[in-house]
Amino acid sequence: MFRIWLLCMLLKNKILRKIFACLLTLLAASFAVFAAFEIIPGDAAVSRLGSNASESAVAALRVEMGLDKPFLLRYFLWLGGLFRLDLGTSYSYGIPVSEMLLDKLPITLCLTLMSMAVTVAVSVPLSIFYAKYARSRIDRTGYVGNQLLMAVPSFFLGIIMTWVFGSILRWFTPGGYVSYKKSFGGFLSYLILPSLAIAIPKCAMSVKLLRSAILTEADKEYVRTAYSRGLSTMEVLYRHVLKNAMIPLVTFWSMAVADMVAGSIVIEQVFNIPGLGRILLTSIANRDYPVVEAVIMLIAAVVVIMNYAADLICRRIDPRIRER
Repeated sequence: MFRIWLLCMLLKNKILRKIFACLLTLLAASFAVFAAFEIIPGDAAVSRLGSNASESAVAALRVEMGLDKPFLLRYFLWLGGLFRLDLGTSYSYGIPVSEMLLDKLPITLCLTLMSMAVTVAVSVPLSIFYAKYARSRIDRTGYVGNQLLMAVPSFFLGIIMTWVFGSILRWFTPGGYVSYKKSFGGFLSYLILPSLAIAIPKCAMSVKLLRSAILTEADKEYVRTAYSRGLSTMEVLYRHVLKNAMIPLVTFWSMAVADMVAGSIVIEQVFNIPGLGRILLTSIANRDYPVVEAVIMLIAAVVVIMNYAADLICRRIDPRIRER
């Protein structure tokens, strides 16, 4: 009874209730990920030994890999490992999955953060600029450009950038990746074009969303009240309009970060960057399930955390959300 009462008290707290919901979401995602690889046809032991391996060798390897155990038992053992940050051992490389992720995670993380920084730095001033000249020729030209950039996939932009800046202008060497362990400056410089390829479509979406939100907020009663108090246009924009218009954009950016993590997996192949994308695709081909499951759960955790962060930021910006 005490445990039930304690759980009820915890669930009355909004923050703890949200954290509990995030944990349940991750739990459901973990089961879906683990079950998906159970349904997919094929055998990891056969994939590792080859189709010509004897049945006894395959059976012995299945026992070694723990694949002989029932599905639910293997799932709970794997789930317990997740709570202990023990992600298992790679079937292909024979090393702990956590070591592989720690080696590749900084690469994908830097690429994602650079892409997000470009998106924020470019989209906010552009949105204000287009909203200022709404329905003018400048705004219509920007609208057409936005629509075009939103329709172009990041990987296609990456290919175009590699061809133009690498093969024609020779500003960089395609495939000439520099490790962050060797030269951090060279590493960041090589990530500039990949981050732009990821950020440009997101910038276009952000500009369209924020411009519309600014124009919607500008027609509301509180804006006219602010002007009647003698505030200048810039004061009204930055103190009131932009603050409220940022709420839908924060939600979009939270999803964009997760999308950028997934997009970086493709871009890493275009620019020959040895990040999480490389080991994910290689592990899928080799049926190295512990690595694939760990990477997918990492992406799922990013999605859940970013959604939770966006909710907290929106509550901070708008008191009405806190009251609801």
